[in-house]
Amino acid sequence: MSLKKEDVLRDMQKCFFNLKTVEDKKEETITERERVDSIDIRCTEYPELKEDFRQIVKAGWLEKTPPKGGRIYQRRWVQLDSEYLRYFQSIKEVYSKRMVSLGSVFKVVSVGDVRFELHSQSRTFLFRAENTQERDDWVSCIEKILSDRKHSLEPRNLFFKNGSVSVSFEGYLEMLSPRTKVYTLINRDKLFLFKSHEEYFQGMGITDIDMRMANVRDGENKRSFTLTTPYRAFSFMVDSESEKQRWCESLTECVSRSLSCDGVCESVWRVQANRICADCSSSMPEWASVNLCVLLCEKCAGAHRNLGQNISKVRSLKLDERVWTDDLIRVFLMLGNGKANKFWGANIPPSERLSASANSEQRLKHITDKYKNGKYRKYHKLFGQQEALNNALCLAMQSADLLETLTLLNCGADAACYTRIPEFPTPLSLAKRYSQTVQAELLTQYITSEPITTEVKDADIQSQCGYLFKTASSARPITEHKPKADFSQRWCCLGDGMFSYYRNEQSHHKNGGMKISEIICLSVNSPGKHGYEHTFELYSEEGRVYLFGTDDGSIAKNWIRAVTMAVLPPALFEVCGTCDRLGRLRCTEASHGIGWFCLSGFKLHVLLEDTVQTIDLRKLLRLKFSNTGGAIVLVWRGGPLHLQADRRPHFVGWQTCIQQKSGAGNERLSQQQLTDLGIPVTIDRCLDHITRYGLLSPGIYRLSGINSHVTKLLDKFQNNARTVTWCESEYSVHDVANTLKRFLREVKGGVFNGQENNASWLRVAGLEDGCEKIQRYQILLSNLPDINREALKVLIHHLVCVQNLSNENQMTIRNLGIVFGPTLFQTDGKDTTASQVVEELIQNYCSIFKVSESDLEKQLNMMSVILDKHKSQTLIRTPSSTICGVYLEKKEEGAEVLLQVAADMTVLKLVSVVLELKGIQQVNEECWSCFEVLEKEDMERRLHYQERVLPVYFSLSNDCHLLVKKNHSIIRIMRYLENKVNLSKSGPLRVCEVKSESSKNFHTRHCDLSAETFRLHKELLGSQVEKEYPVKEIKLYHGCRSKLHPPTPWGLTLIHDKQQWYLCCENEEELIEWTATFYSIQCNGDIWPSW
Repeated sequence: MSLKKEDVLRDMQKCFFNLKTVEDKKEETITERERVDSIDIRCTEYPELKEDFRQIVKAGWLEKTPPKGGRIYQRRWVQLDSEYLRYFQSIKEVYSKRMVSLGSVFKVVSVGDVRFELHSQSRTFLFRAENTQERDDWVSCIEKILSDRKHSLEPRNLFFKNGSVSVSFEGYLEMLSPRTKVYTLINRDKLFLFKSHEEYFQGMGITDIDMRMANVRDGENKRSFTLTTPYRAFSFMVDSESEKQRWCESLTECVSRSLSCDGVCESVWRVQANRICADCSSSMPEWASVNLCVLLCEKCAGAHRNLGQNISKVRSLKLDERVWTDDLIRVFLMLGNGKANKFWGANIPPSERLSASANSEQRLKHITDKYKNGKYRKYHKLFGQQEALNNALCLAMQSADLLETLTLLNCGADAACYTRIPEFPTPLSLAKRYSQTVQAELLTQYITSEPITTEVKDADIQSQCGYLFKTASSARPITEHKPKADFSQRWCCLGDGMFSYYRNEQSHHKNGGMKISEIICLSVNSPGKHGYEHTFELYSEEGRVYLFGTDDGSIAKNWIRAVTMAVLPPALFEVCGTCDRLGRLRCTEASHGIGWFCLSGFKLHVLLEDTVQTIDLRKLLRLKFSNTGGAIVLVWRGGPLHLQADRRPHFVGWQTCIQQKSGAGNERLSQQQLTDLGIPVTIDRCLDHITRYGLLSPGIYRLSGINSHVTKLLDKFQNNARTVTWCESEYSVHDVANTLKRFLREVKGGVFNGQENNASWLRVAGLEDGCEKIQRYQILLSNLPDINREALKVLIHHLVCVQNLSNENQMTIRNLGIVFGPTLFQTDGKDTTASQVVEELIQNYCSIFKVSESDLEKQLNMMSVILDKHKSQTLIRTPSSTICGVYLEKKEEGAEVLLQVAADMTVLKLVSVVLELKGIQQVNEECWSCFEVLEKEDMERRLHYQERVLPVYFSLSNDCHLLVKKNHSIIRIMRYLENKVNLSKSGPLRVCEVKSESSKNFHTRHCDLSAETFRLHKELLGSQVEKEYPVKEIKLYHGCRSKLHPPTPWGLTLIHDKQQWYLCCENEEELIEWTATFYSIQCNGDIWPSW
């Protein structure tokens, strides 16, 4: 019996398997049928606007089925005009997948609720709309066009409209990408592609190509040729060379005919951006600057003439017909105002835009700044690297990228540079070799004009001449000591854009030199590094190093200042003056890829665009050197800076200097890594940990930690303090306390900055007059370096807090003096004077450090209240309660509030206690919330008012903190939700998921947020869901990591498990709507108490 059951089950399995196989084959057949029915001609470049000059009757998304009864609907962008119905892969594509002549259609029929059929002579097309109204609109539009066509009694060509048939050449061609055979014909100014000759007669085609924007050139072999357009290149192959020649001649004739049949105005105006003036946006410009590649109105053309023919060659579209060759017209069709202004006007502030009503003086100033001075242009990423610019220009001559060529030429590339190809030595000959006739035309127009200046220099730069000693130039960094014997005396001159040197003052023949624009770095060496006391190095564009020296400090100073003035942009020189090292580096954050940098002491002055930013390298949040390419990443409060690796010798010096100036653990306090408030990181981290977990620990600072733990932790701090983190279980509070003491005892110079200063402080302790003693302490404190003074202040403030809890931790003022006297003064402890000084600093903290007694008293009273309330409890951190530090409004000195947090304390109670302790009364219109702030990530999360505080507090890393501040958005969120019935939200957002270092871009994606899940779709308009997460398992943060360069300031970060998604909204209102929906779903509508 059991065997029969097994046989039955086996037969059923076979049956199901056969059914599945049949279904799979059906699906494969349908997919293959769609592939065969149409050709996917994707664009490689897309128009900025939909530059379609057909009279579109209707356009929109429809779903269609494949031919021959397929049942899988596919979403297509459909366009209807008076002659054809076309459908495209997507809305941005230029070339259709199919085009159906309405001359071959005899009826359109509604089917069911949302579908309609298009009946042609040979087949039926089935489409599905989103709703009945949309379907009826499509049917109505098509019926009207078909009705108009029926009134014509003339015999019809099913594909072309009556009177529009003018086929000049036709035949089969083999398309190389995608690989297929197509029937091709030239009709008037277009090239049409068909699957076959039969389909042409049936009224069905694939796509049409506008020949007015095309160019014909030879292919890779003798039987192939390529038709290039601004959007993609079409490669074809024929059976013989003679057939290829006939096709090329016919296509070239079609291009010329299509350009000449229209006037020049009508031709160039076909591009939407060319219909407005490039400078003032007046409509239908009839003038052009043929070398700057922009179309102009009459008033702006007058301003351009004032620049001179060598800057802007102005020509009329109507009067100068002989100038407008086919290739020049194509330059303006393929480039024109839209793309040209991406270079010339990339950085025009809204306040400086030129209006159509501007007067002649305003026009001339704006146009001079824009074109002659290059004030608003977007610099090429290779700007300042002459050889790289020339190489890039040679590569551009082999492609159809006109914007790249325009940018390179006007950023310093030499239009007559040597290509290193003897047969084609110039870029112009190279363009002609590769049949890039449009590139050749653009280059020709540029060559006959004066290159736009690539840099604006201070006209008042003084010349400098005098004797210096120099060594032979080198291709490597100069690291070894150079004795005087290696130097030779040379007469050096700086002026007229050159740095030159001669054998002597009377010599007229230069021994060598370089252009000022070719100096990429100046480095000033420390005195005594080489044989001559004062030396400096110049690094050239070509990668050479020049070492100059003198024993006269004033001469060296004058030369360094003169070179600095000549090399640096004025904006940067005014900020930093002379410095240790300066020059330009490739920087990702710079608008044109090149930034100017000036290192003076620990300050790095950076000029990326128009403003100078100053970075204290000791206060960096992060410093990373790439192990492979040597790139440098600096993260500071203003965001990240990515300095790209460079093989030339100057970059090694930058790496070394930045590393040295970023702070070292074995140097004086002023040379340590610092926090934003100027406190050494080692001191700050240790004090923060002890304040959190050790204030109530008996014998804190007196009990010893584990010596191996102390040594290990101190080594970490000395190696790189800003990267040190640890968990509570790894080191006890006594380990951390002893690490701090050892650091203070061993740091060079100590807190009081040297033995002489130590003696001065100790002498004051012997004074009998208390007022005089405090006054002397104040004077000594003011004489300390800033870093030492701030470090001493936070240390004594901490000790005041410790002694205030001495009933619990047994650390009285005397005990603290015994411990910290020898530590701070770095003595053996035999002399008790050091302990006396520390005791007096603690006792007179407010007077000596000029701190408000009321503020200090509030904080100390708060601690006393906590102790009185929990006198019977152990106040060391336990799972049930702890002392927590919370900041009020912003993280800064004096803003931290310490309070006892019980296990059941909610966020609402926490906010109430903090405001009460600070004496702040809430008014009706104010809403205060507590936020979890991630400092390095530039993000914050609003904690729900019923959320428990301790679990959040225990999960905080060293770079996170709790912040109580006003919640300005909660009222807008509640008002948005007042009338919402359906809690859902969907729409496009800019999304970034960081999967690797190379994938950090934001892409527009469709997002859905429902009552249960958050869905992220793979494409903007696609239905396929890529990611789906339960809403209540997502953590929602406001803000995005700054190093990702979010495209808008209205960012959200979603964290689920270990995965992070960064979302950017288009405006603040959209941000409020998404945030409100998230909050409401996650909290079941209970967002705010008693609303």
